Amino acid sequence: MPPDERQRLFFALWPDTGLRQRLKQRLTEGGFYGAGGQPVPPDNFHITLRYLGWLSSAERRCAGQVAGNIRASAFQLVLNRTGYWSGSRVAWLGADNWPAALLDLNEQVQKGLEQCGLEPESRPYQPHLTYLRKAAVPPGPSAGYVPVTWWVDSFVLVHSVTVPGGVRYEVVDRWILTAD
Repeated sequence: MPPDERQRLFFALWPDTGLRQRLKQRLTEGGFYGAGGQPVPPDNFHITLRYLGWLSSAERRCAGQVAGNIRASAFQLVLNRTGYWSGSRVAWLGADNWPAALLDLNEQVQKGLEQCGLEPESRPYQPHLTYLRKAAVPPGPSAGYVPVTWWVDSFVLVHSVTVPGGVRYEVVDRWILTAD
């Protein structure tokens, strides 16, 4: 990235291709795309750890150093519920219980980014995987969704690129979580 170019970036949990396809299949089979709106392409499925906004190359380097210093455990997620935010008309997948390791990872990211001069996130952390935007009506109840288990062993830095018709997410770096 040239020194003066800013990029829109975020840290995220990034599912592999097989998991992306399983998620899409479960959502399709459960009729969750029947709520109208714009389905999120499976290539864009993720759970945000922290949105960073438009960063300079120096801020990006600092964020990368913070990520490289994080010591967090790998963990298992069970995406077993669906939800809907009426204000933003977003349908999402979530969990009844978020693992302590995820919350610890998020906290380490949040605290570390303060060293980069980035403002702390003011809203409480609400992990979720968005699968539908601009939903006309709330999707069906979670009871119709078959849970998906996800072994999370890394987190990534993602560049959000505006393209005709939406955005494309590009992974620019990855950090491995320990398996303890």
